[in-house]
Amino acid sequence: MAQPDLTSHHVNYLIWRYLQESGHGDAAVSLQRAWYPDPQTLPFAPYIKTHALVSLVQKGLQYHKLETSLDKEGNRITLSPSDYFFGPERLENGLVGIRDAVGTDQPESPSHVARDRPVNGHAEPGRQIRKDEEDSDESMEDKAQTESQPGSPSHMDGDGDVSMAEEVPEPPVTLENGDSSGIQIAPAKTVDLTPDTALLDVENHVTQALWRPRDSTTVVAAGQEFCSLWKLPLSSEPVERKIVEFKKGNTTVSNVAWDAIGEKLAVATSTNEKGSITMYNTKGDAVDLLPEIPRIITGLHWSDVSAQLVVVGSSDNVSELALWDDDRRPDAFPPPQVIEDHLYTVSWCGRGQIFASGEGAVYQCEVDHSIRLLNTFSSRDKTTWDFLRCIQTEFNPVAIAASGPASSIWIPTHQISIPNAHPEQITGLEIRPQSNPKRIIFASFSQGGKIKVWQVDLESKDYHCIHQFSLGPSPSNNALTGCFSPDGYALAAASKDRLSIWNVERGGEPISTWTAPQSEVKKEDPDRPINGHNGLSIPESPSYWPLVWDADGKRLAYGLNKKVRSLKWIPRPVDGPPSVP
Repeated sequence: MAQPDLTSHHVNYLIWRYLQESGHGDAAVSLQRAWYPDPQTLPFAPYIKTHALVSLVQKGLQYHKLETSLDKEGNRITLSPSDYFFGPERLENGLVGIRDAVGTDQPESPSHVARDRPVNGHAEPGRQIRKDEEDSDESMEDKAQTESQPGSPSHMDGDGDVSMAEEVPEPPVTLENGDSSGIQIAPAKTVDLTPDTALLDVENHVTQALWRPRDSTTVVAAGQEFCSLWKLPLSSEPVERKIVEFKKGNTTVSNVAWDAIGEKLAVATSTNEKGSITMYNTKGDAVDLLPEIPRIITGLHWSDVSAQLVVVGSSDNVSELALWDDDRRPDAFPPPQVIEDHLYTVSWCGRGQIFASGEGAVYQCEVDHSIRLLNTFSSRDKTTWDFLRCIQTEFNPVAIAASGPASSIWIPTHQISIPNAHPEQITGLEIRPQSNPKRIIFASFSQGGKIKVWQVDLESKDYHCIHQFSLGPSPSNNALTGCFSPDGYALAAASKDRLSIWNVERGGEPISTWTAPQSEVKKEDPDRPINGHNGLSIPESPSYWPLVWDADGKRLAYGLNKKVRSLKWIPRPVDGPPSVP
């Protein structure tokens, strides 16, 4: 079978992998955004070995040397330095260190701590290129033009390939005080997001905002008395299509959720302690009505890989997890999994399992044609685990829970606890996408405007804070919510009058910001309670201060009081002009 033709995808993928393996995370993400959203899904990606580009170039240089050292009759001739591929001049060692000298006047931050070599070409935050790696890359022409001898350097194999030796990681440092100062790179100027912000006015407090999957022009805004579908054309004003609208009464909108492919929007309403779910299409037309639920619906969770929907019904002490399969369409919900606890958060974890958090416990359930409880992870006390996020790694599922009042973080699947993670109450928790299978990165948000980015080694159970960010001083700077961009490149966090975006790799100062107009800040009383279910005040949690990225990672929707802001964010290169959408 003949080798496939070399295409730009092959070349770009090799460069993308080289940039990651060399620690140029920002450059790798910039290439990825301009070229292909998920290079790891290319069909040839699993077959590419580590350091493939360096190996391929070295073999090419060896072939070039062999070709130029023979005349037309095949007789060996002596090469002069001017015949070398890169010419006779050697790269001086002083030039190799130029990049390391940039920004040396900046203080060192914990993000400089050396990490283990990335697995499968994925770079770790804060990793710097070692001097021996740069020398191996820069001088490969000299290596390739030297005949392989039994006494050749140990970092070259028999084929002349570089074998980049494993580095010994330094002990981790925990960032306890102060904010991250960023790695030694001159950052781009902070971009003001305000000029490109679209404002959507609604009549009631926004409790949820959702981008339609795979569509950056459609966003859903929902509150307890309404649900609207907004179209955001590039060249005209936003257009609203009201799906549900109630006057003050017994019926409220309790939850909304898009399916994985963005074809159906499930809207849950509750009346007199009973819940119902209506399905809508992309135009906002009702297309289906699901069987009634004998409880208030507090959660709708579509699977990312199937047409299954987990419906959560909760009361003070009892919760039910019901499964709806849109492909099977039964006449009634299968018998639910009953849990004697009030569930705060439910999250899918890969295919076929979900986790749920409650009072003093995290629950693991198996999902196929029904939902069955597998494990109960109990904490030492009755801590309220308000937040829960999950990720399926190559080896096992990881569930991370956080308690707001206790300001503690718990990873029950790996028996890791982080007590007193913040000096103030935790307000949110998010896991960074595309994490290393053995080392995950997540962010926690707190009152006082502090955001911490944590790195956890799942094998050694070591954890440390690699970045600490701040939303800055303001009258109401509590970090209400936050989220990672889909590719893990950026982290956004918001308060009631400010939104900031940071580069997760570099840390340091925000790369983009948005600030609310002073007139809006004064108009809205930050401490005014807003009526929720049964007259309760709405807590400061991500459920009521929604902040979400679109699928492309170029727009943010932020629901604040009676407005939804669509903020367009186009990352730009370091010290360069803004990128063009």
